[in-house]
Amino acid sequence: EKIMQPIRNQIVCKPFPSNEVSEFGIIVPESARKPSNKVTITEVGNGTVERPMKLKEGDVGYRVKDWGQDILIDGQLHYIMDMDAIIAKGD
Repeated sequence: EKIMQPIRNQIVCKPFPSNEVSEFGIIVPESARKPSNKVTITEVGNGTVERPMKLKEGDVGYRVKDWGQDILIDGQLHYIMDMDAIIAKGD
């Protein structure tokens, strides 16, 4: 069941959990953690004739830092953004 249907070239994505331990081995308190730029695409729009949708639900990608409108879905942080905000795909 779709919770939200983005339009045109918009997507909805969910960030991966941020690291609990810093690169130096320091435990980062939850209040100081920032959402990861690595995301899972959860919903995609239909695209347009001029700009067909290049992403699909389930894709993992990396978004431009700090891009996207924050929304809560079932209490979890998600972002709505243009597909062009995803700058790379991969695991």
